Amino acid sequence: MCDSARCPQATHHPCHRPVSASAAAGSKVFIGKIGRSEEAEKARLAAEAERADHVVAAVSV
Repeated sequence: MCDSARCPQATHHPCHRPVSASAAAGSKVFIGKIGRSEEAEKARLAAEAERADHVVAAVSV
């Protein structure tokens, strides 16, 4: 799926919302399981989860 933060031609429609919501929720669960020694990976995943949250918020239901 295109990411509007990375692709200027990306579009998001209501049919994309469940996929983005699932990705955001899955990322948050995974972030919670990462150990303290993996701070860089945790930060990277947190940024991706935040982007997914923005897509979910931007797509009207």
